Amino acid sequence: MKRVNIQDRPGLQRDISSGAVINTDNTAYAKALKAQELAKAKQNEIEDLKQDVKELKQLMQTIIERLN
Repeated sequence: MKRVNIQDRPGLQRDISSGAVINTDNTAYAKALKAQELAKAKQNEIEDLKQDVKELKQLMQTIIERLN
């Protein structure tokens, strides 16, 4: 598997036999994985907050019904 560097694109190489572009920048890859992990954690937190609000609305509705 012979690779050549892509001009003006450090960290990227092209596989001669398949034509595939290969990212050889491990630091950038690790940063991308970390960013993806943080985005997923943020989305999970948002979903948890939405569920909490939904539960609070249901509790408020129950309280209002009991008062009437």
